[in-house]
Amino acid sequence: MNRNLLPIVLPVFAAFGGAQNPGYLFTTSQTETTLSGSGGTVLQTLRRNEVSEVEFIPCPVISAEKWAPLGCFQTMAGDDNNDSYYSNPTMFGAIDALCDMPSPVACSTARTVYFSPSVTLGTNISGSPGLRPGDTGRIVRNSSGDGQVEYFLRAEDLQISLGMPPTPVVVDVDAIAADPGYGIFFSLDQNHAINTTCGNTTLLDGDVWVIPPWAITWTFDMRVQSVVPGCAQQLYSEAQMDAMVVNAGITDRFGNCITQIVDCEALDIDYTHPATAAFACPGTVIQAPVLIFSGETMTGCGLCTTDAGGQIWTAGCGRMGSACGTSLPTLGNQIGLLPPSASLGVPSYVNALAGSWINRFVVEPQQPLVFAPTTISIDVYTPAFPTVLFAKLQPPTVPPSFPLPNCFFPDAYILPWDWSSGWTGPGFVTVTTPLVTLSGVKAVFQAATIISSQIVLSTPATVDIN
Repeated sequence: MNRNLLPIVLPVFAAFGGAQNPGYLFTTSQTETTLSGSGGTVLQTLRRNEVSEVEFIPCPVISAEKWAPLGCFQTMAGDDNNDSYYSNPTMFGAIDALCDMPSPVACSTARTVYFSPSVTLGTNISGSPGLRPGDTGRIVRNSSGDGQVEYFLRAEDLQISLGMPPTPVVVDVDAIAADPGYGIFFSLDQNHAINTTCGNTTLLDGDVWVIPPWAITWTFDMRVQSVVPGCAQQLYSEAQMDAMVVNAGITDRFGNCITQIVDCEALDIDYTHPATAAFACPGTVIQAPVLIFSGETMTGCGLCTTDAGGQIWTAGCGRMGSACGTSLPTLGNQIGLLPPSASLGVPSYVNALAGSWINRFVVEPQQPLVFAPTTISIDVYTPAFPTVLFAKLQPPTVPPSFPLPNCFFPDAYILPWDWSSGWTGPGFVTVTTPLVTLSGVKAVFQAATIISSQIVLSTPATVDIN
């Protein structure tokens, strides 16, 4: 690639507002397709180890879109498994849980949202213990460099809250939601014998438990520093969750009425309803907000709520599932996914969920691994015109990033850049580089545009060039 410096300056800035819309971040349990088709780009494919988003604007036709592609996480994490490639299609296995803490500044990015993987992130860059299925955390840059893990809730503290020994780590987070005033709500992937202040019992994978706020010591940036041993309390048993599914009267992807939750797979707090007092065991009171939830049986990506003993959740465009008695399947289009047919829903259930303020600006290579000499095609979703795509050639190490705070992606990976192309946007576009002749390097891509008179950045992506 040849250096081609366009007259664009990337200052340090803070961009709040602009294109933000209220919506939901989520993951699917299987690979799905956007309802919009994303302009025919690779951005239409939503994988279980990527984060998608849905905005209920405008109704009635909505589409789920890719918000944090796998290539973004791979660029942030670097060569996590020490195989000389950034490309790792099975990274995380799946993203099992999402958590976006409430903030007075509506500014959620791939750097700020916490998640829990189903497979441990490799420790080649971050060091041990990495981000494990029992942890909830995020990938950051700190004094140790890029590709580091910052924990919201460590598996050890989660086990301590359940009256279990902190090690060995055996828990696997399936769902999580948190608020400083309510505490941390969670569900686990397996059954466990536990010992809490409510006594010895068995935690089931369909239960919902809470670490109450009084039992949590927070860090200055609202992450869990420590918990009181044995403080966790059961908010809903699996039997109660089953009853709420029955009361909701929701169908699966085949049109069958669902009667069990099996595993609770996603949780989020519904702030449109007031909290109520719940009694976990004698002498203990929990302030219980209404929770939005999904379960392993809720194919078609249906969502229910604990409100009024169990209902199909109603979002901006209507109910998030089809009702029993109508013989209609829950298709998936209610959350913006493309159903296989008009009479069969998507095979996924919602695997993770977090309400958020959405800013979407993403890039994804059509091929994450190429062989020189070759051109490289990058698919882009940009919210505005003009948009410029930048590239930087990088040795096979973690590319350094520089803070450029904004509410799209807050770090630049392409300074100084080796190639750029523009002007284009808004919408879905494909940009192709000139012929690349170098091999054994990485090409890091990131785009920039202007929102509300501020320059904002897309998610980054890296292409391995052999």
